[in-house]
Amino acid sequence: MNMSILNEINFVNNILKEEFDIKKNNKICIAVSGGLDSMVLLHLFLKISNILSLSIEIAHCNFSLRQLESHQDEQFIKDVCYKQDILCHIKKFNILEYSHKHKLSIQMSARKLRYKWFDKLIKANDYDYVALGHHLNDSIETFFINLIRGTGIKGLLGIPKKNRKIIRPLYSFKKEEILNYAKKNKIIFRYDSSNTNIKYLRNEIRFIISSFSPSIYYSFYKGFKKSINFLYQENSLIENKIYEIKKEITLVQTQDPFIWKIKCNKLQQLSSIYLFKLFFQYGFSNIKNIKKLFYAQSGKQLISNQYRLIKNREELILIENQIFNLFKHKTYIITNLNVKNMLLPISIQFIIYAKKINIEKMITRQKILFIDFEKVQLPLKLRTWRKGDIFYPLNMTGKKKLSKYYKDNKLSLLEKEKTWILINGNDNIILVGNRLDNRFKITSTTKTILGIISS
Repeated sequence: MNMSILNEINFVNNILKEEFDIKKNNKICIAVSGGLDSMVLLHLFLKISNILSLSIEIAHCNFSLRQLESHQDEQFIKDVCYKQDILCHIKKFNILEYSHKHKLSIQMSARKLRYKWFDKLIKANDYDYVALGHHLNDSIETFFINLIRGTGIKGLLGIPKKNRKIIRPLYSFKKEEILNYAKKNKIIFRYDSSNTNIKYLRNEIRFIISSFSPSIYYSFYKGFKKSINFLYQENSLIENKIYEIKKEITLVQTQDPFIWKIKCNKLQQLSSIYLFKLFFQYGFSNIKNIKKLFYAQSGKQLISNQYRLIKNREELILIENQIFNLFKHKTYIITNLNVKNMLLPISIQFIIYAKKINIEKMITRQKILFIDFEKVQLPLKLRTWRKGDIFYPLNMTGKKKLSKYYKDNKLSLLEKEKTWILINGNDNIILVGNRLDNRFKITSTTKTILGIISS
């Protein structure tokens, strides 16, 4: 049997391959726009769902870019779902507002919003996969778009067949095979008028390829499939090498929250291509700037849309911006010393001792910091450091800038932002991490003691 012809048998054989790994009783959401590709994909899954005992649902994105057409697409999907008795998830997006806010093109905005929503659907509905209708032609067009813009091997691979829980089961089939299947099975679908507008680069590439003579057209697709297979193999070799390099350069890596600490001296030995491979996915593509960071002073950083790369002594720290910003410029008000039901960033407890206690004995039993209670003024505040903060470190003479104190104690920029400061009602610093301010120490005149337990 010719495996390049799209039919139910070839489709089943394709999705059962290791690269897709669809199994019986999987729960699959089909992303359906209403166009040819997604309607054929839906038809195929419905045809074979009984064979594999698949649970099928539909997701439709309405970007409202074509006004009446967009509304009609949505209604068309609703009608299909009603007739087939399929659960349908529909999401409307204000894409123009998102595009303007994030300074992205309409196409890039649509892509980001769509995949972000798919991730939410996967988590909320426990889908095994979300299936998209991309096919061989889409991958070829992406190949040329990336080639024109400049790319490496990964960009030349076109659209991936599978990316975690996003799959593209029509990846190996040509557009004409999909159209032939739709005609043979009398599948009704919607036409997207924007697909013929050659102001879009993808449409212009599509028009050029469609103008090839039949003999060139056939050879082109056959050769492209071979080339993609070779590129996949070569990319696999590179990815394996990158994996080995990551193991060698990594000091610490955590996923929740995402923090990656990297040895600077190991990075300095790597060529530019490996540095690009390591950091491009995090939004850092300027290799010269990355190399300058190797020799920069602690605290210097590079910032991308989602991540920041921070120099800290002999290491680099990669962290998500949203995690970093959780600590920055946050203030929590403590109105009373009973903090049991307060939502605070750290665990903290206050204990009042009405008379003198054996402090040395208490310290050996648990980690308690003791201050003069009569100097405490409510409300207290918990926050991270600010430029110009000054305190009087216990057992030291005079005052010290907090920035200098952090530098002397070799705290990284991330550690500075994670260190919580307890502030008195008169704005004097009481506690920096576990270091007390001298102004609140216990003296011979202290009558009441406040114990502080924090972690």
